[in-house]
Amino acid sequence: METHLPLSFTETGQRPTNQDALYPAAGIANHQTRVFVVCDGMGGADKGEVASRLLCEAFARYEAVVCPAVFTRDHLREVVEQALSQYGRFMRSNPLINRIGSTVAFLHLHEQGATVAHIGDSRVFQVRNGKVIFQTRDHKQVNDMVDAGIITADQALRHPWRNRLSRSVSLSSTDLTGGPISVPEPEVVHLNDVCEDDYFVLCSDGMLEQVDEPTLETILSAPVSDEDKLRILLQRCENQVKDNYSGYVVHIKSVGKPKPVATASRLFAWF
Repeated sequence: METHLPLSFTETGQRPTNQDALYPAAGIANHQTRVFVVCDGMGGADKGEVASRLLCEAFARYEAVVCPAVFTRDHLREVVEQALSQYGRFMRSNPLINRIGSTVAFLHLHEQGATVAHIGDSRVFQVRNGKVIFQTRDHKQVNDMVDAGIITADQALRHPWRNRLSRSVSLSSTDLTGGPISVPEPEVVHLNDVCEDDYFVLCSDGMLEQVDEPTLETILSAPVSDEDKLRILLQRCENQVKDNYSGYVVHIKSVGKPKPVATASRLFAWF
């Protein structure tokens, strides 16, 4: 699989600091890059910028040392465990910190297609011919309530808990007092339907304040260069987004013949 030059962005928005982090760091990815990560440090926790950075660093180390041909749920869980270990070391060295945490959105391009994973509300989109054909579903309490039949999808949009996460990579001071640390399960999807000219967009939730699904479809189907598409996206967000907003735009240039994978009866198969 070959990509056009991946494009990245990370902006502070109207926050005093940027608690988002990217792997590879902004401007570093090239045509050979196959792993992309967007992390959003939790604003309600201490040192969100540390949490997102340590999580990205965990992915960087794991790719460098293990470098799996295809990331599986077990691989990703190991990365999260390593990040939580680093969180613990940081908190023990900084005892005034009560809690740190981050969301994560992950993309791995490989010979079998693409592996997408996420924890929290950072999101991954796959766009083809101007239409979103796949997107991750945010780990939010209101989504769990909708699934349980407690509230409707329309009520979730206005619910006072609409911004509460149901899953994140986080650690609190009480977790360090003994006993096993709870490791959040990454939601992992293998996409074996990846075509030439597809786009993958990874983003922290700040971008979604101004760029909804129809807007993203319109921008990516515009008859302009990828650089201009990103410029249009950022112009829409500039001076309008309150939160930090960061992400990657990955445009597929060509794909080889995919190797067969198990349970590939649909566009994607769960590991």
